[in-house]
Amino acid sequence: MAQIKSALEIALEKTHDVVGDKEKIEADAAIKDGKKIASGFLNIGGDGEKADLKEALRSLSGKKLEWAREGMLQVFLANIVLPFDESFAERLGAIFRGLAELGGDRKKLALIAQQLEKFFRQYLENKAKIREQLEQQYAPRLRQREAQLSQQVGAKVRVTPMQDPEFVSVLQKNFAGLEERYQEALGGLKDELRSMYPLGK
Repeated sequence: MAQIKSALEIALEKTHDVVGDKEKIEADAAIKDGKKIASGFLNIGGDGEKADLKEALRSLSGKKLEWAREGMLQVFLANIVLPFDESFAERLGAIFRGLAELGGDRKKLALIAQQLEKFFRQYLENKAKIREQLEQQYAPRLRQREAQLSQQVGAKVRVTPMQDPEFVSVLQKNFAGLEERYQEALGGLKDELRSMYPLGK
């Protein structure tokens, strides 16, 4: 009898693990669904209409809602990145509308959104200044190179800074240093946003 009980206990333990795995599978699926919804809301990789975030959230409840919200939050935070150009504002607005729908403190979110917009504009300005200063610094060297090349080919040659490998290398190093400093600060802001949503995975 003791052997049968022992075998039964082993079977129950195995079943318990399966139940735990089932919940993990459900959580992973709901997180994945949340990511799809958020990506649809931001219209990432889609040509159609944006996903209705309010409707999607209303259709979920309990743990599935929490897991889906976690997936949405992950997508929104992952899309807060240093901008390439001035077109970032529209996307940033969409991200913060999404974060507000997830139940964040709207006043605090609005304040962080303003800070981020200012932060991103400052980053782009600093990038532009670095490039401008380097172009001025390299201008005499480029004019000299233009003169040499023009003499060699017998026609006027124009050399842009981006055609000079040394200029490009120095520019990239300067941009990398700037980006590193801004990424660090951006990471802190994203951590602050993350802390507003105690969703836990």
